[in-house]
Amino acid sequence: MRISFVINGTRGDVQPATLLATALARRGHDVRLGVPPNMVRPARGWADGVARLEVVPLGQDTRAHLESVARARKQAGRRPLRRLRVFLSLRNAGWEDLVSDMTDVVDGADVIVSGLITEQPALAFAESAGVPLVSLHHAPVRRNSRVGPVPGHLPGGPRAVRAQWAAYDAAFGVLTRRRERRLRAELGSTGTSRPYTARLRAAAGLELQAYDPMFGVHDDQRWIADTAARPRPSVGFLGLPGEHPVAGSDALASWLDGGDAPIYVGFGSMPLRGEESTLRVVAELGRRLGRRVLVCAGWTELSAEVRTGAESDAVRIESQVDHRTVFGRCAVVVHHGGAGTTAAVLRAGRPSVICWYGADQPFWGAELERLGVGVSMPMARAGRDLDVDRLCDAVAAMLDPAVAERAARLRDVLVAEDVALADAVHAVESSVTSSCMREPSTRGPHMHSETKVDV
Repeated sequence: MRISFVINGTRGDVQPATLLATALARRGHDVRLGVPPNMVRPARGWADGVARLEVVPLGQDTRAHLESVARARKQAGRRPLRRLRVFLSLRNAGWEDLVSDMTDVVDGADVIVSGLITEQPALAFAESAGVPLVSLHHAPVRRNSRVGPVPGHLPGGPRAVRAQWAAYDAAFGVLTRRRERRLRAELGSTGTSRPYTARLRAAAGLELQAYDPMFGVHDDQRWIADTAARPRPSVGFLGLPGEHPVAGSDALASWLDGGDAPIYVGFGSMPLRGEESTLRVVAELGRRLGRRVLVCAGWTELSAEVRTGAESDAVRIESQVDHRTVFGRCAVVVHHGGAGTTAAVLRAGRPSVICWYGADQPFWGAELERLGVGVSMPMARAGRDLDVDRLCDAVAAMLDPAVAERAARLRDVLVAEDVALADAVHAVESSVTSSCMREPSTRGPHMHSETKVDV
């Protein structure tokens, strides 16, 4: 079977998709994995040279895109009209390159696997080719009564959340209708006038919920009805593959061995707002709590001057770290709340302080608060940088031994990595035939296939 992946985003999007693509290739399928140009090399490393898997560039460099968005937002300040203009100017950024590359990636596919960001063009290609579309979701991102489309920013409550989804779906259709119609016309798929969201709900295939079932939407009539039309098997977090050592990992191991468990602070691909002021907050955090601090700069390029000014015996800065190796050795993990990082912290059995920027990050912050293993707060408020008092209070609360015990117990009830991956592989394989397509949803979120894969 020929399987094409079209994935945009950052490490949290690309790494789980690469793990799934690699497992499918090991089962004998021909797999082509399209990822942003800046993620091609990491994806090839995670795939570890598996046969029958081709990793190719798709669309624009996401790191460069995030940096351009950050610059535009900074220039716009907090003026609503300027921020709206920035949004409107960026909503189609990279679309032409994405579609052009996607044409080659999906050519000849028996099934297309898409992330959320690439779903709209992927649906058009799947409809044109008459093949199933498997959507890979890392949080509940469909209409329901519990989780809104922009969590953390709008009031909650079932009625309000339903209204938000109606408004969001309508707005998305209006803002993207022209580009979608043009693409569908180019592909020869012009036979229906139904809106995008309605076509997606009726599309062949399924929506793979790649997060633990305990975080899913349950007992929601709208969600249940939509799931009956387009299955949404909940498989669990797609675990991190065995990661290769990163530069400086030996020195980092020695530093970790040299004292008590530190506090980890890192925001992944998110830009470090006010680099120097944030690093001062981090240093003050360690001083007040009497703890060492490990900072992971991620995609933020820190100058030698900034690094030198921030580092000390108690503060260490790394450009990147192996989450699986490091998180379990830290007392508390302060992070942005991306689905991939959140999953890694949960699997390490450690408490979190989530300083979220947007997207699904506020959802993960709220979920960890609900379970008593995390504190959630926005990265910045009213244009101000991270607040040292709020951060210190949050981390201090998470240093409570009772919280650490709760986090360790939660780790033990997560769907195991190999089981989650096996179920995901089964779902993709079964999506190709309509007779098998319904099977994952009838197995239920806690029943797993006998598909054997290597992690």
